[in-house]
Amino acid sequence: ELWRQFLRGFGSANYVADAYPDGTDAVAAAMHGIARRPAYDLDRAALVLSFGAPLFEAWWSPVQAFVAFGRHADDVQRRARFIHVDTRFSRTAARAHEWLGVRPRSYAALALGIAYVLLKEERVDADFLRDHVAGFDDWTDAKGVTHEGYGSIVLRHFRTEEVSVATGVPVERIVRVARAFAAQAPAVAVCGADVTLAPDGLLAGMAVHSLNALVGNINRPGGVFFADDPPLAPLAPVVLDGAARRGLGRGPLVVPAPFGAPTADGLAEAIGNADAGAIQVLMLYYANPLASSPSPETWRRALQSVELVVTCSPFLDETAREADLILPDLLPQERWQDGVAPSSYPYPTWMIARPVVAPPPVGMATGDMLLELARRLGGTATASLPYADVETLLKARARGLFAVRRGMPFGDEFETAHQHQMEERGWWLPAQPDFDGFWTALLERGGWTDPFLDTTDPGRWRRTASGRLELMPAAVRRHVEQPGRPDGLYRFVPQPAEHPAGTRYPLRLNPYRLSTLASGTVHLAPWIAERPTMLPEVHWVPWVEVHPETARAADLADGVMAWVVSPDTVVAPYGPRHPDGALASPLQLLDGATDALTGLAAWCTTFVRLERA
Repeated sequence: ELWRQFLRGFGSANYVADAYPDGTDAVAAAMHGIARRPAYDLDRAALVLSFGAPLFEAWWSPVQAFVAFGRHADDVQRRARFIHVDTRFSRTAARAHEWLGVRPRSYAALALGIAYVLLKEERVDADFLRDHVAGFDDWTDAKGVTHEGYGSIVLRHFRTEEVSVATGVPVERIVRVARAFAAQAPAVAVCGADVTLAPDGLLAGMAVHSLNALVGNINRPGGVFFADDPPLAPLAPVVLDGAARRGLGRGPLVVPAPFGAPTADGLAEAIGNADAGAIQVLMLYYANPLASSPSPETWRRALQSVELVVTCSPFLDETAREADLILPDLLPQERWQDGVAPSSYPYPTWMIARPVVAPPPVGMATGDMLLELARRLGGTATASLPYADVETLLKARARGLFAVRRGMPFGDEFETAHQHQMEERGWWLPAQPDFDGFWTALLERGGWTDPFLDTTDPGRWRRTASGRLELMPAAVRRHVEQPGRPDGLYRFVPQPAEHPAGTRYPLRLNPYRLSTLASGTVHLAPWIAERPTMLPEVHWVPWVEVHPETARAADLADGVMAWVVSPDTVVAPYGPRHPDGALASPLQLLDGATDALTGLAAWCTTFVRLERA
């Protein structure tokens, strides 16, 4: 928020967050009218059905998953069952009670095959569908044209025999999983990036999330929630002068996809296409697009065309080497900082940390740098950020938590349960009599949370124009049901197993993120290369994972170096870095396909071959 405030006060609308979007916020916006990622109450779920969500790896909060599935590890009656659907036998799949291996781009077909069983055997929550859901039944529009609803589409097009052929999952397993999803309530379906990073990613995500609607497990214990932002006091009002209004009036450089946000690669393209000298300053904060982008050359051209490139990276990464000015941020242990809980966590939470070691004498935290820059710019920039330093800003924002009369500073399990029970009964008692005591408790305990979830207010999860959860959102249908796109919603064509070029490129590239390398920002810390992997003895080199028969056919074996070859490019195999520091990123092999609805890159459409190095 500090960056946004600074840019608005200066008069720029060009803020782009490269936070590895997974498209689930677009699914929620289309179906619920809420543009934020759904949260999951894993602690109270009886069955968790994960579609490509790496819960124990590079998910939004692996800790949340470990706590949820470890809490009742010795209690068979209370322990949640975990079924994982994935294209590879990942670390998450290895920890699941059951793994369903599927073909790439077939997650949606499997989800709708499960929906077919639920509908055919009448195992759905009919009351929930009637009272809260739109688009399930067929309907007739104002012109008298009849449209198929979700139920008719699923029953017509997703019979289990056809879904089995498309996914590779036997019919009996599809039926068994569907029956378990209905019987072991509360059951929740979790949608991961493997589903949504595809040409039809938004539609596939909607297919997965529709399972939660069928069993009515939304805003219920053990189900899907939409967490509120912590009730912090707002920042000072933005003050605009004429120059700032003119700057904001020009609008952002990047025009997002219909259901997406501006992307970093879109910003690079816009900068590269702008007139020479049109973009004077580019500021990067914990962003290393030359390493993380599928299009590093686009970014290289963009960086070369900007008059002044400033990076706040604390590491001399690829992008920092191309910058004109490096203002290295302090490390987390050296600065004041705050944060909210991962988006998958259902409770509003605010975390705060103060420095635990003294920073170097010449260092400055990026937040303090922005506040100092605003002071030196003067005018509206100063008026929009009237804070002496980050500590002062955080203390001012914490007053909103003290005034809201709910929630608590972090506590142990007993304190949290007691607070939940009190609020559930309409009671709240302050643990600290004044703000100074409250602020001290925040610092000592590390943050604030509200452990009570209101399951009675439908406004928490139904904010569409119809006031219902939309299975057939009109805005999505307008973009999908057009000439050239005859398939419509929930119509998924089986994908070819081979590249159209034939056997030259017989393997589909399937990149995935490592838990400690989900961003390109801290990869220079040497100890991170020693993170646990699927290969316990391999820590310092990249690798590829293939079927043993595929490896034998390519004359490969464990420990043998290989090239990954695409129709256009040759790069090193996937992994963080080679021992000499050279980058090995499979994202740079991607064929450029995107989801036209979200603008996100497709990770599953590129075909390659392997060659012994």
